[in-house]
Amino acid sequence: MNAENFQCEDDPSEIMSCKQDDEDSEGGMMNELCGATHKEFLSVEGGRVALTNGGDSCGVTVNKSRTWRRVPIIDLCEVHVDCVNRTAPVVSEQTPFKMIRTSNVRNGFIDVENVRYVTEPVYKKWTRRLVPKRGDVILTREAPLGGVGKIRTDDLIFLGQRLYHFRADPTKLDPDFLLYALMADDLQGQIRGFGSGATVEHMRLADIPELQIYAPEVSEQRRIGAILSAYDDLIENCQRRIRILESMARTLYREWFVNFRFPGHENVPLVSSPFGDIPEGWEVKKLKDLCHLTMGQSPKSEFYNKTGEGLPFHQGISDFGERFPTDRLFCSIQGRIAEEGDILFSVRAPVGRMNIADKKIVIGRGLSSIRHKSGFQAFLWEQLRNRFTKDDMIGNGAIFAAVTKDEMQGIDLICPPASLIIVASKYFEPIHSELVALSKQNLNLLQTRDLLLSRLVTGKMEIT
Repeated sequence: MNAENFQCEDDPSEIMSCKQDDEDSEGGMMNELCGATHKEFLSVEGGRVALTNGGDSCGVTVNKSRTWRRVPIIDLCEVHVDCVNRTAPVVSEQTPFKMIRTSNVRNGFIDVENVRYVTEPVYKKWTRRLVPKRGDVILTREAPLGGVGKIRTDDLIFLGQRLYHFRADPTKLDPDFLLYALMADDLQGQIRGFGSGATVEHMRLADIPELQIYAPEVSEQRRIGAILSAYDDLIENCQRRIRILESMARTLYREWFVNFRFPGHENVPLVSSPFGDIPEGWEVKKLKDLCHLTMGQSPKSEFYNKTGEGLPFHQGISDFGERFPTDRLFCSIQGRIAEEGDILFSVRAPVGRMNIADKKIVIGRGLSSIRHKSGFQAFLWEQLRNRFTKDDMIGNGAIFAAVTKDEMQGIDLICPPASLIIVASKYFEPIHSELVALSKQNLNLLQTRDLLLSRLVTGKMEIT
């Protein structure tokens, strides 16, 4: 056995010794991932790992129990319920009552910002079985199958369709341990083993009681959960910074290019246009006149692989992140290409979701790529983000299951003078550069957490 000591920076006497098999190469991979993480979040020096956040440090010392056992998850839960499998009637205005959908559940987190809203009576009706609360764990049964997240807010939320709700019994099961166990290969394999469906993979309710968790005593669960949740705290902090920067860019765009309060606006009269009144000298142009557009086309599946051969391949939004997609599939032949920095725009339901290509990729028929002819890519991103605020909506608010190349090219966009876009870009571009850096830090933290997760929640790593 090899041992690696991870020492708490605040107290050198606290050492977490991680023992794993000699032939296991993941230890080296973990060090590589840790070393790649920004020093503000994770510092590595001389075999010591210190998780830091604003100067504070945290560490956990653990003794691994030998009493691990396999038991049905539901036997360790205080309560577990399925969602109401009907579509809740939503309202267009924001209310305190938020509906989360399968797309909101990802990588251990639940997005409570990009949600749909309902009235209080609808909220009460849809939560009559169980009112979600902080610490509850949610599993997606379909589209996608096997997504997991923990509620980390006191917001008034309820579950949309195809979601399953676990509330751990704290005397038997730590909620954090449940979260990470559901994300690990063991339970993910069980979930996918129960999956069925010719077109959309889903898990039947009858199979939920069959899911079995491999768990130690609850005190040990809590210590393992504490180690992994320290990473999630850092990830959440990074996500907050990302949201602040995105809000700054969005506010600037709306102030200058929607409300028309740009520098010198007092001296520019408004004139009529297809978009209503706009500043004199501004124009309304088609997307095809301003941008290069590439519509995706899917190669034959025989050219797909998961071994990294060829370029990353993205068929649609299934691997979209907050800003950049995650590479899961590759394609050994070059088809339709999106270059680094291109905006990836979904052209099949849900139409209008966007990411940015962080490298050269192959795009399938569910995506298009868009690049501004004059290089104003940061401005274009903010413009499209402001325009497509709702899924499946394009044009004058019409709902589309898919859009064609002609429909994409025909999208009307307001075109301010280039001189004003250049001034705005001096604000947008530094914000976007910082967002790229933060997104990469977040990815490193996620990868490091998931690597530790795969060892800790299965009992493969002995921690003393």
